[in-house]
Amino acid sequence: MKLRSDTISGLVLIILLLLPLSAHAQGADAESVLKARETALGGRALDTILTLFADDAIVVTSSGRMLIGKEQIRVWVQDQVDRQQREEAGPRQVHGNKLSWPGKVHRDDWQKLGVSPLDVTQDAIIQGGKIKFFSTTFTPESWVRLQAARKKK
Repeated sequence: MKLRSDTISGLVLIILLLLPLSAHAQGADAESVLKARETALGGRALDTILTLFADDAIVVTSSGRMLIGKEQIRVWVQDQVDRQQREEAGPRQVHGNKLSWPGKVHRDDWQKLGVSPLDVTQDAIIQGGKIKFFSTTFTPESWVRLQAARKKK
């Protein structure tokens, strides 16, 4: 009985030790998907960006629109490409299968208004190497700056 108890304790210990490695591996894989998206966005590679999203992905834009599926996401990404958008991601935090990070978003139209870059918070869920959920939210300060600049125009 002692041998069986030791074996079970050993297996439990191994599982507990491997769980953080599994979460870290998920975070590392997710990080590579998100970096690939940012690189493709900087390179204006619309089709490459779209391959990174799951067919049934959900995106919540900085303006609060909810987009579901690649056809709606395609229109959003095309707009980002057309506006010469690029993003600078801050340190990402992994919370289970969700990643969150602060960032800066640069766009030509915001540059013309004198407010680029704007600070944002971004969140993503990566499953099976694909972006399943992605959202961008302006910081309150950036939202106020953008709205004030649009009123001046």
